[in-house]
Amino acid sequence: MAATPSNRATLLIAAGSASIAFMVGFNFGAFGVVFFDQLLTIWVLATVVFVASLIGDTPPRTWPQRLVLLVPSLWLVAAWLDNTSAFELQDKTVFALTVVVTVFVLPAVAWIMITVINADFANLPGRSKGVVVATVGLFIVIGLVLGARNDTFLDCDDFKVSGNHLPSNCVQVASEAP
Repeated sequence: MAATPSNRATLLIAAGSASIAFMVGFNFGAFGVVFFDQLLTIWVLATVVFVASLIGDTPPRTWPQRLVLLVPSLWLVAAWLDNTSAFELQDKTVFALTVVVTVFVLPAVAWIMITVINADFANLPGRSKGVVVATVGLFIVIGLVLGARNDTFLDCDDFKVSGNHLPSNCVQVASEAP
């Protein structure tokens, strides 16, 4: 494959996007949750793209796409309300629905952010866009599997050193035993 601008753009977009997807998948596989820092990263990116579309001559230029970028903000507000209020059952249902909507809308948020932040993406051939999507999908699955099976290549000390809690299946090495 020749190093054309299209191939370089495909590689750049796939590498950056797959890196984030892998970490989300790994943490979900290892801990059963997506960490707040990754959710806040998505919120920051979506909010920056939204504000830029309002004050600059940048995409997205349509309100439906702009509103999609506000979904991570909706999740953030719902999480804040959940942590600061005495919620009743119906409020918990609203929060759960907000999370479900966010999960289903995240691919659209990601697509919009990729096409806006990486302007070359819109000009890539369909095959290259498919490579990006497949790469991101592959690495989220690899992250899930490796996260769930972290005990096969990491030990508890790896998680301690990184400042993470210990997943339920981490392996204690002899020097860590009491």
